[in-house]
Amino acid sequence: MKKSILVILLASILLAAGCGPGGQAQGDTQKESFVFEYNGVEINLHADAATIIEELGEPMDYFEAESCAFQGLDKTYFYGGFELTTYPNDSDTDCVSVIYFNDDSVSTREGIYIGSPEADVVEAYGDDYTGGGGSYTYTQDEGSIMFVIEDGAVASITYQAIVEGM
Repeated sequence: MKKSILVILLASILLAAGCGPGGQAQGDTQKESFVFEYNGVEINLHADAATIIEELGEPMDYFEAESCAFQGLDKTYFYGGFELTTYPNDSDTDCVSVIYFNDDSVSTREGIYIGSPEADVVEAYGDDYTGGGGSYTYTQDEGSIMFVIEDGAVASITYQAIVEGM
C-alpha cells in the first residue's frame, strides 16, 4: 500500500513537471534553488545535465521518453540511491528537473534522508513550507524540495525544478 502511494505521488510530480501547459525555462540554465550533492558532485536544478552526468559516471540504468511539455526527450538516469530526470530546453541542452531519492543511502545537504524523523525536517528547513497532511514542500527561487511523511518519518524526498509557465 505504501509503495502504491509513493508511486502515485511520484507519477503526479513527474506529470506536473513534464506534462503541464507548455512553458519554457527562460534565461540562464543554472538558476538558484536547492542543491543536492553526491560523491562530491553538486547537482543544481536547471543545470546543464551533460556535465553532471559526466561527473557522476555511468548510471546503473537509463530511461527516456518523448517530452509532452518540451521539444525533445525527458531522460531519467538511475544512480545508487537516487534518480535524476532532465528536461530539454530551448538551446538543445538537457537540464536537471527532478532528483528523487530511492533509499536512505543519500541525504540532503542538511542531513535529511529517507527514515529521518519528521521533526528533523522542520528543524533543518524551518516553518516556511506548504503542504500538510503528511507532506512538506519548501520552495526557493527556481526549485522546491518535498518531503512525504509516513508514520512520523520521511518516506520520500524529491527535488523539483520550477519551470516558468508550468
